[in-house]
Formats: sequence, structure tokens, C-alpha cells
Amino acid sequence: MDDFERGLGRAEDALGRNEPRIRSTLQRLDLDTSGLSSLREVQSWIGTSRPDLRRRSETIRTERTEWGSASGLPGELTAFDEALYGKAAHDPDVYAAIVKVAEAAEKGEVDAKALAELEKRTGDATFAAALMNAMGATGFRKLMGKTVGHKDDKKVERLQIALGKTLGTASPKLSNAWRDELTSDFAIGWQEGHGISLALKYATSKYAGPEYGASSGVVSTAFLLAAAKKVDAWDREASKFPVGIDPGVTVALLEALSSDPAAAQDFFAGDPTALKHYLTERGMRDGGEALGKALVAAMLTFRDHKGSPQAPSRGYLSAKLASEFVHLEAKRIEAGNPPAFVKPTTTGRILAGYVSDINYVAQKVGDIVAPGVRGADNPSASGQDPWGAQFNLEELRQVMKEAFADSKAFAPVLAAQTAFAGWILDHGAAEMTAGRGDGALLSNAKRAGAGFGMITDAAGLAKIEEGKELDEKQQQNMRVLMAVVNTGLVIPQAKAWQLTADLVGAWTGVAEGSIKGDAEAKARVNANTVVDQTQALMRDLTAQAMLKRGAFGAAEPAAKTHPWASLEGLEKGDDPRENPNNFLKEDGRTLMTMDEMIDKTVTNGADKDQRLEAYRRWLYEGPSGRPWRDVEDRLDQGFSNGFSQYGS
Repeated sequence: MDDFERGLGRAEDALGRNEPRIRSTLQRLDLDTSGLSSLREVQSWIGTSRPDLRRRSETIRTERTEWGSASGLPGELTAFDEALYGKAAHDPDVYAAIVKVAEAAEKGEVDAKALAELEKRTGDATFAAALMNAMGATGFRKLMGKTVGHKDDKKVERLQIALGKTLGTASPKLSNAWRDELTSDFAIGWQEGHGISLALKYATSKYAGPEYGASSGVVSTAFLLAAAKKVDAWDREASKFPVGIDPGVTVALLEALSSDPAAAQDFFAGDPTALKHYLTERGMRDGGEALGKALVAAMLTFRDHKGSPQAPSRGYLSAKLASEFVHLEAKRIEAGNPPAFVKPTTTGRILAGYVSDINYVAQKVGDIVAPGVRGADNPSASGQDPWGAQFNLEELRQVMKEAFADSKAFAPVLAAQTAFAGWILDHGAAEMTAGRGDGALLSNAKRAGAGFGMITDAAGLAKIEEGKELDEKQQQNMRVLMAVVNTGLVIPQAKAWQLTADLVGAWTGVAEGSIKGDAEAKARVNANTVVDQTQALMRDLTAQAMLKRGAFGAAEPAAKTHPWASLEGLEKGDDPRENPNNFLKEDGRTLMTMDEMIDKTVTNGADKDQRLEAYRRWLYEGPSGRPWRDVEDRLDQGFSNGFSQYGS
């Protein structure tokens, strides 16, 4: 090709030099020169053809050297696909990419050089769109279908990721017709459906970073949602008469959706059969891991009180899905159907995000229509609540009881309950110190008590017979409860819907040592252990809220009822922070956790519990003064009234 192009170049030059001379000579002899026009036409044809020949030469060279290792003898002919060259719009890299990835998918042997070149360009929108359009939607689908036949091959997996990232980058520029063709006419078997699901998975934000090759674009929500619906519809039909073993079509599809919360929410909210299908009909080989991630994304990412039932916001749809989730799970349990298609930890995370609604229904406020969405605010809390999920009390208890058989599902709900209780008690303390009475504090104590009662009852802890040995699940849940009591003040006060996986995870990390360290927990417990420990936690949360709001006066100089005013052994001029009996943190307004009050470095009982005993002395034996005495009995009464519905 190079020799041919250079030869034509010499011919073009010769024609350009000699045609005028010949014309001049003929004209001097008064001879006809009309035939010379063909020479000019040939020269023009050569001039316009040479750039295309150079592009073809560059395309061949790119394919053989830049995108692969040249093979064969110098001068050996190389096959050239004219049709593909046209589809690639004469772009050498696009042509080479298609040739090389097609070879790799067919043979399962991925050229390292070609793979590296493709990975470098996954974020190039122009290249990505050109590649997808040149390959065609059907070609891309068949290509991805071929890649899934090579299991456990890291290079093939890298190729799948690179192709998925390229699809994600190109997606905003691809037509609806291209997208629809991508998910039409699947071949018999699972391969093409699985291949497209993998491509969608790798096209999401999770794989867009440089750790998976060059940074790339992310598949658009509209593209992902439309493609996911088509794959889902195909999968439902294919599952009726399966050919071979499903390699994980819906697992990959739901992993893709979990990376785009808006797409995940629209997928489940836009199809009234979707949630039921995946919760009760379509089991998956990963045990529900991917489904759980997609449900959490759909139900917990968006929380707001915008829109209306007629024009629902994303926050409204989140609450609606959460309510339907509990209702469907309860119906499955009631019918005696097989175990849940989602892991208990997924149920725990979802319930943790709607713990304020658990507290609402726990107070037995009357018959609640479920599933449904609740819009009323808590009059004893600050600000506007987001749309809430309506739960039927008995359905909720069934779902919680099944999930809490796994202590890892119980832990986030109890952590969320503690954070929520701290938040509403803090608001009550703020109202009281502002001179607006203790009504909000006492009302919130009752609500929190009911919430704690219902949650611990579902965990098998609220009703324990005197001296009865706990089973293994109860022991695990008891350890979680004790960890919350000992470290619960670390959990930031928050509205339930503001709780994030990071927040709950941070507390879990702190509590983990406490849970493991309590391995020797007694198998037999006092019948009142749970209510006593939970009530103690409520008192701690209330005392913390009152300290924060200044109900016990200033820290420096310490007011009469402030903890630093009554520390034993504190002399005039001493820094209370250095006192061995001090149970407050540096700011003088924050309680240490129970874990922090206990000195684990000493073995002597008196020295070990010195700070804890000082705290109890201050709170219960008088130094806390009237601010605490005015609320203690009524606080306990409100808590007991709420908790006793479940603990008696």
C-alpha cells in the first residue's frame, strides 16, 4: 500500500510537470490538444485518491502495530474489510478496535496491546460514539454475548469492563433506535442477555474511575433504565423455559441499577409488578446481594417532602417503595413461602432508614392503611418530616422478627433508633430549656420507649422469662443491645432519614469490639435486664441532651448543678478535666460513653468504675438538682408506658 501510494505520487508529479509541456508543443504545431484533458483527469483522480490511500495505510498500520503485534513477512498482504472501513468513517482507531475486540471475543485470546489501547480511550466521547455506531447495536450485543463464554479469564473481564465503560461514555450520544436494537432479538440462551447486563454494570459510576483503566463517562439514567426494562422483560420470558443455567443475568442488571439510584427507583416504582417479582418470584444465584443494593439505593437515597401524591417526588416514591417492601415481605411470611430473596441485612438497613415510622406505628395509633405513604409531621419534633412509609403493625413485627434472627440486621435498626431517640429527646430538652415546658420531652420519651420496645421485642429480647436460658440468636442480639448501651452516645443525633450507611457503619466499627468483647455474656439474664438497660440508655440520651442545651448551667465556672461542680476530690483551681472522677469530655457539655467511663487498664473494681460511679452519683443522688428531678419520674413514666406495650 505504501509503495503503491508513493508510485502514484511520482505519477502525479510527472503528469503535473509534463502535461503543460506536451500541450505547449502540440499548440505550437497547431495540433489538437483536447485529448490531453484525460491526463488532467488522471492527475486530479490521483490527487484526491492519495489521502484516502494514506488513511487506509495508516489504518492497516494502526491495526498491525499500535493495536497489536505485526505478524508475517514484510510486504505480506493484510486483509482489509472495506465495509467496516466505511462504517468506521475511515477512523483508523475505530477500525482497529472493532477488528481486535471481535477477534478477542471469538477466540477468548485478548491481545494485551489492543486491550491497553481500548482502555486508554474509554473516556473519549467521540471515539466511544464512533465505535458503538460503527459496530452497531446488534454487533455489540453479539460481541458481548461471545465474551461471557470465557469464564475466569482476567483479560476477558478487562475487555468486558472496557467495552462497558465505552458504552457508558457513548450512551448520551446514541439514538433511541440504537438503544432499542441493543435489547431486541436476543439469541436463544443466556449469553447475550448476560453480556448486555454486564456491559450496563460496567458502564456505571462504580467502574468510571481510573482504577478500571482511564476515567470514563457514566451511562445516562435514561439509557440504563430503558435497557434494564427490556432485559428484565426478556429475562421473565426466558426464565419460563430456560435453556441452560442462568449465569447471573439479573444479578449483573441489578448491580448496574444499584449504582444509579434514580434508575433503580424508576425501575421498581414504574412497574407495579417489579418489586413483587424480585421479592417473591425471581430468586438469584448471589442470594439477593445485588437485589438488596438496588432496593437500598431506590428507597434510601432520596428523602424529601416535596411534590404530592398526585405529582410524587422521589422522596414520596422512596417511602412508597419501603411500605410496599414490608407489605410484600409480610405476605410472603404469612403464606409460609421460602426464605426471603433478600438478605436480612438489607431488610435491616431499609428499616433503619424508616425508624421514625417504626416509632409512629409502635405507639399503636390506630389502624393504618398499608402499603401507603404518610405525610403528617411529628408535632414534638423540629422541622418538616420527609414522606414516611405507612406500616401495618403486625406486618412490620413479622418482617422485623424474621430479619432480626440475624444480629447484623438488628444492629443498624437499634443504632438508628438510638440516633432518632437522641434527636427527638434533644428537641424536647431544647423546648424545656427555652421555657416552653416539658411536654415535647415527655411525649418524645413515650414515642422512643414504644420504638425501643417494639424493636427489642422483635429481636426476642423484650419478653424474657426469669432465669430462662437465651438461645444463640438472642445472645447475639443481647450483645448488640449491650454494645448500644455502652457506646450509643457515640452515634450522632439525627433524623432517621438522615442516617447514612457511613454513619451506621462508623458506629458499628466502634461497637464491634464491645460486641466481641462480651462473648462471655451470661446465657441467663434477669427478666428486667432489657427494659432496665434500655431505660438507662434513654436517661443517658436525655441527660446528654440537657447538658448540651445548658439545662444544668454553665461549665466554666461550673454552675451548682453542673457535673464539674460536684466532682469528688476537685480542689479550687484544679482543672476538672484532669480529675479521675470526671465523666465529661473536653467541652464540658458532652458525656463520655459508658465504655469510656470504664477504665479497662485496671483490675480493681472501684478504680475501674470510678468515672461511671461518679456519673451515677451526680445524676441520681442529688447533685444534678432540680433540672433532673423535674423530669426524671415523668420521663421514666413516658418510657415505661411506651415500652410496656411490648415488654409486659
